[in-house]
Amino acid sequence: STFKPLSAIAGLTEGVITSNTTIACDGPYENVTPSPTCWVYPGGHGSVDVVSGIANSCNCYFYEVGYRLGLNDKGKYSSTKGIEKIEKYAKMFGLNEPSGIEISERTPSISNEDSVRSSIGQGTHVFSTSQLTKYIAGVANKGTVYNLTLLDKVVDKEGKTIRNYKATVYNKVTEVSDETYDIVRQGMEQMVAKDTRFQKLRDAGI
Repeated sequence: STFKPLSAIAGLTEGVITSNTTIACDGPYENVTPSPTCWVYPGGHGSVDVVSGIANSCNCYFYEVGYRLGLNDKGKYSSTKGIEKIEKYAKMFGLNEPSGIEISERTPSISNEDSVRSSIGQGTHVFSTSQLTKYIAGVANKGTVYNLTLLDKVVDKEGKTIRNYKATVYNKVTEVSDETYDIVRQGMEQMVAKDTRFQKLRDAGI
């Protein structure tokens, strides 16, 4: 589900959804077979837009985004076409390369199959927590994606600074509008505001 904000960005930027697009979530998603389900199945989220889709982490909403990304001009679905769109945006936010931290990390992999399930973060995606942090920080600051660093500075035994470290810019995503970032961030903020797992952070004023 940490991948869903990226799918929202892809859907909004490619024009397959708008901020007002609503999709019905009744549990199963029946545009493909076998039919995947939402995580609340046998229940559903009802009518969902992109903000509430992120806030509730609705699988069915993002299954539909992955499906629409795969539609051609004649309305025929191609998973390959959808995967190409998903990969395009995942690469913009650095999910095709390690995060940059100065320790060993696994090589990331963007899903190469099933754009419907890949849009919710399933498929064959493989990412470390640090790689997801790199991408979502780029969403949070509206498009500046940094290579991560664990180092601040190196000092000698007297405390004199020998070298300072600074995060370098991996990419500036200019293809995505401020409006799209605002919409996606609104959904993320609503998720944190309502989820009981974040109560201690809210109590601390974060």
